[in-house]
Amino acid sequence: MASSDEPRPARRGPARAVVIAVAGIALIAFASVASTGLLPARDRLVVIGDSLSTGFGTSAEESWPVLLARAEEAGPGRLEVVNAAENGSGYVAPGDEGDTFGTEVDQFVNEDTKVVLFFGSDNDFGNPPSQITEAATTAFQAARAKAAPDARLIVVGPPSYTFPADSELTSIRDALRTAADRTGSDFVDPIAEDWIAGHADELIGPDGEHPTSAGHERLAQLLEEVLAR
Repeated sequence: MASSDEPRPARRGPARAVVIAVAGIALIAFASVASTGLLPARDRLVVIGDSLSTGFGTSAEESWPVLLARAEEAGPGRLEVVNAAENGSGYVAPGDEGDTFGTEVDQFVNEDTKVVLFFGSDNDFGNPPSQITEAATTAFQAARAKAAPDARLIVVGPPSYTFPADSELTSIRDALRTAADRTGSDFVDPIAEDWIAGHADELIGPDGEHPTSAGHERLAQLLEEVLAR
């Protein structure tokens, strides 16, 4: 991950195709069985994020939300994973289609949503921490208002690819922790837990920014563990 005084690569690519692909995998996999009445309707897990969650740099089919959906298909909880992530987006920064994490919430979280999982975003580099906190607080409050009454909100901060982490990255992390505390959301710190920094050569692709297939596998495993906490 580049230091704060170096230009950062933009997270770009076909974002909404990923939403269709991930949601489609989750929905199609159960369509024939659910129609028989053998399975109850499933609760939704909505992923709010950026290109770390769309499969940019590899493919949508290899992205961690798809891998998580496959794990949920085999697990007892049977959550329907819906990926609302958009390349380039953040809490403040608009993505390729003009959406922020807040508008992703508005479009995809509904009363059937039992888990809203926010992941990222270092696309908010350059914005004041107070602005990030306010935007995140608004997004978390909107998710809680739109989701099921007992829904769980999980806020995963941006990961670092180096040790020590860039100071602006930790500022974003701290701003999100404040917003999570304000709204009673679960906060997860990939920097403190060293999700990637010690393994970046294997987990991050040649652009220095986006996960490899192995990186998405690791993220899927880690986020399964987060859901189980």
